[in-house]
Amino acid sequence: MTPDSLVKKTNQPAPPDSTAQRVDSLRVTSVGNQPAALATGHITGMVLDSAGQGPVEFATVALLGPTSNRPITGTTTDASGHFSFDHVPPGTYRLLISFVGYENQLANVFMVTPVQPDVTLPKLLLRSSHQTLNEVKVTAKRELIEDREDRLVYNAGNDPTNSGGTAIDVMKKVPLLTVDPDGTLTLKGSTSIKVLVNGKPSSIMARSIGEALQMIPADAIKSVEVITAPSAKYDAEGTAGVINIITKSRLQGLMGGLNATTGNRQHNVGANLNMRKDKTALTAYAGANLNQNDGGSYSLRRSLIPTTGSGILEQTSSNRNTGGAGFGSFNLDYDLDSTNQFGLDGSFNSGSRSGSSIRDTRYSTDDARQPFRRYTDSPSGNNSVDGNVNYTRLFKRTDQQFTFLAQANRNKNNSGYSLDQYPLPQTELINYRERNTNLNTTTEVTLQADYAHPFKTGKKTLEVGAKSINRTVASDYRLENATDSTAFQDVPSRANQFNYRQWVGSAYASFRLVTPKKWSYTLGGRYEITHIDANFMSTKTMFASNYRNFLPNITLSKRFGTSQRIRLNYSQRIQRPQIFFLNPYINSTDPKNLSFGNPYLSPELAHSVELTYSTFTKKGLNINALLFARLTNNAIERITTVDTANVSYSTFQNIAKNATYGMNLFAAGRPYKNWQLNGSFGLNYNVLNSVALNIRNTNWNYRVTLNASVPLPQDYSIQANGSYNSPRIQLQGQSSGFYNYVLAFRKEFKPKQVVLTLNLENFLSRYNTIYNEFRTVQFITDGYSYNAYRNIRLSANWRFGKMEAKASRTKKRISNDDGKAE
Repeated sequence: MTPDSLVKKTNQPAPPDSTAQRVDSLRVTSVGNQPAALATGHITGMVLDSAGQGPVEFATVALLGPTSNRPITGTTTDASGHFSFDHVPPGTYRLLISFVGYENQLANVFMVTPVQPDVTLPKLLLRSSHQTLNEVKVTAKRELIEDREDRLVYNAGNDPTNSGGTAIDVMKKVPLLTVDPDGTLTLKGSTSIKVLVNGKPSSIMARSIGEALQMIPADAIKSVEVITAPSAKYDAEGTAGVINIITKSRLQGLMGGLNATTGNRQHNVGANLNMRKDKTALTAYAGANLNQNDGGSYSLRRSLIPTTGSGILEQTSSNRNTGGAGFGSFNLDYDLDSTNQFGLDGSFNSGSRSGSSIRDTRYSTDDARQPFRRYTDSPSGNNSVDGNVNYTRLFKRTDQQFTFLAQANRNKNNSGYSLDQYPLPQTELINYRERNTNLNTTTEVTLQADYAHPFKTGKKTLEVGAKSINRTVASDYRLENATDSTAFQDVPSRANQFNYRQWVGSAYASFRLVTPKKWSYTLGGRYEITHIDANFMSTKTMFASNYRNFLPNITLSKRFGTSQRIRLNYSQRIQRPQIFFLNPYINSTDPKNLSFGNPYLSPELAHSVELTYSTFTKKGLNINALLFARLTNNAIERITTVDTANVSYSTFQNIAKNATYGMNLFAAGRPYKNWQLNGSFGLNYNVLNSVALNIRNTNWNYRVTLNASVPLPQDYSIQANGSYNSPRIQLQGQSSGFYNYVLAFRKEFKPKQVVLTLNLENFLSRYNTIYNEFRTVQFITDGYSYNAYRNIRLSANWRFGKMEAKASRTKKRISNDDGKAE
C-alpha cells in the first residue's frame, strides 16, 4: 500500500493541499520555510494497539508537512512498534500512521526546532477497524532473511523448498548454521547450541536434537531465529548461541489448512486451525510423518600398542532405519482486560524408530581369531509432553511490563537392541546372542518472573528477573546375553540404575541506554547457582556438585542513519552437559567399539567476543558481516582410547581448551524485479588443544551457501539453494566436507487456495559419503560412512477460512537455554 493511498483512505479529515511542497525522494530540501542548512533533528515514537496496548509491527508511518498530504518520507515500525526519522530539518510536521485492519491515525502537529531538535512523541494508538477480509491479496511479503537488532531471522514459511520436509531440512538453510549428514547442528564452528521452540525448551530435545528435529514437520515452522550474542536476560547456556524455532502463530478470525506429502523417503500429513473471537484466540496444529533412511560404513583400524590379539581390525556395515512420529500443539490466549493477559500452551510428540544393521568384523593378520557377523535390531520410542502457563501485566508507560511464567515438561525414551552373532563364513549356527533395554525419563519444572522498567527521562530501560529450574533424569538399563544359543541370563556388571537431579537458580539485571546520537549501551550480568547430585543405585555410588557463576554481558551499538548499524558484544556463557553426555549406559552393539557417557562431567565456560556490521540500501540490498572469537575452557570433547585387545572405548571428558576465530558475510537482495537472491560465506580457524593428551589439532574451515527464488508467469515459481562445508576437525581426527542442494517447483491455484510443490533434493546421487580419519598415539583409523541423500517429494497444501486483520499481542515464554546437546 503506497503512502498516497493511505492518505486517501484515512478516516480523519485532512487539510486541503494548498501549500504542498515538492520534495526530492532522497533528500528534504526545505520544509516549513526552514533552510536545509540548519541543524537537523531526530523524531522517534511508538505505535500500539489501542485495545491490548501491544506493539504494532510493520505499521507504515508517513511524515507530512503542516498542511500538505504529500508524504515527505516514510518508514515502518519494528517488532517492538518503534520507528524513527533522522536528519529532519527544523519545521512543523504531522504523522500519518496506517496498518491493514486499523483505522488510519493522523497525529497532532508538532515542531522540530534548533533548540529542541530531538522529538520523542507520546505513544500513538491505532484502533481496529473490525473489518473481515473475505480475500486478502498480499503484494509484498517478508524477505526470506531478515537482519534484526540482535538476531538473524530465516522466514521458513516463505521458502517453498521446505514444503513436506522436516525441521532438519529447514535448518540446512538457516544463516550461520551448519547441519552435517548425521543431523548435528554447528554454529560458528561449535555444537554448543541451545535449541528452543517458541522461545522455550521442548522436552523432545532432551535426548537428541538431531532425532527431535526429524519429528517436527517443516510445514509447522514459521521462522528460525539465530541469536549469536544473547543478552543477560537469556539463560547463560549455549556457548555458541541460541536457535529459536517459531511455529506458525495464530491468525485472526477463522483460518485453517491441510497438507500432505509423499516421496521416496518421506511421507507427511498435517492440519492447522487458527481461531479468534473477542478476547480469546486459539491455534492448534497436528501432524504425522514417516521417514526412512539407509546407509553403511567401512573402517580399518591399526593399533599402535602391543596387543594380545589382532593389531588390525576391519569392519563393514550396512543399515536401514524407519521412523514415524505424531506431533501436536495448541496455544490459547485470553485478554482479561487491556492490561492483564493470560496464556496457556502445550505440545506433545510421540515417535518410534525401527533400525536394523549387519556388521562384519575381520582381523587382517595371521591371527587365528574367528571373524564374525552380527545382525542387530534397534527399536526405540520417544514420548514428550510440554505445558506452559504465562501471565502478563501491562502498565500505562510504554515498555513497562511484568510477566510470570510456569512450565513443566516430561520426556520418556525407551531404547534397546537385540543381536545374533554368526561366525564367518556364515553358517546356521548362532554362537552369541545379546539383548538390552534402556529407559530414560527427564522431568523439568521451571518458574520465571521478569520485569521491565523504562525511565521517564531518555531512552533508559532496566530489566530484572529471577528463575528456578528443577530437572530430574532417571536411567535404567539392563542387559542379557546367551552363549551358543542357550537361555538368556542377566549380566549385572553391564547394568545400572542412575538418578540425576539438578537445580539451577538464577537472577539477572540488564540496563540499556540509547542516546540521541543513536549510541546504544547495554550492561548486564547473570548470577547462577547450580546444585547437582547423582546416585548409581546398582553400584551404590553417589556424588554431588555445587558451583556458582557470575556471567557478564556487555553490548555497544551505534546506528548510522536508518540503514547502518555496528555492534560489539562481550559475554561469558556456561554449558552444562545433558543426559546424552552423562548417561553411563554402555552401547555394546559393536563389541569392538564401545561408547558411554560420563556422569562426572563439569560444565564448560566460554568467553565470546563479536563485532557485527549490517546495512541495507533503498534498492533492497541487505548485508551482514560478523567477526567473532570464542575461547572455551574445560571443553567437553569425545575421547576414544584402544586397549591391548584392540577394543575402543568412546566417552566424553573435560580435557581441552578450544578456540575458534571466524567471520561470516551474508548478503541478500533482488537483482531483477521480484527475483530474490541471497548467499553467505563463513570462514573459521579452529584450535583444539589438550595438554593432558598432548594433542593439538587446527584447521581452516569454510562454508558457502546460495539461494535463489524466481517467480514465473501463471503463478509458477522456482527456487534453488545449495551449500558446501569444507572438512572439519575433531580433537583426535577430521572428517571430509559435504554438500547439499535443492530445486523446488511451485504452482498456486489461487481460487481454490491450493499449492503444489515438487522438491528435488540432492537428486543426482543416491548417497552422500563422508570420509573420516583418526590419528592418536594408540591407533590409526581410516574409513568412510554413507547415508541416503536423494530426497524427492511432492506436497499439496490447501487453505480455507477467512481472516480478520488485527494485530496480535506479543507473548512471552520460558526459554531454558541450558544443557549441552548432542
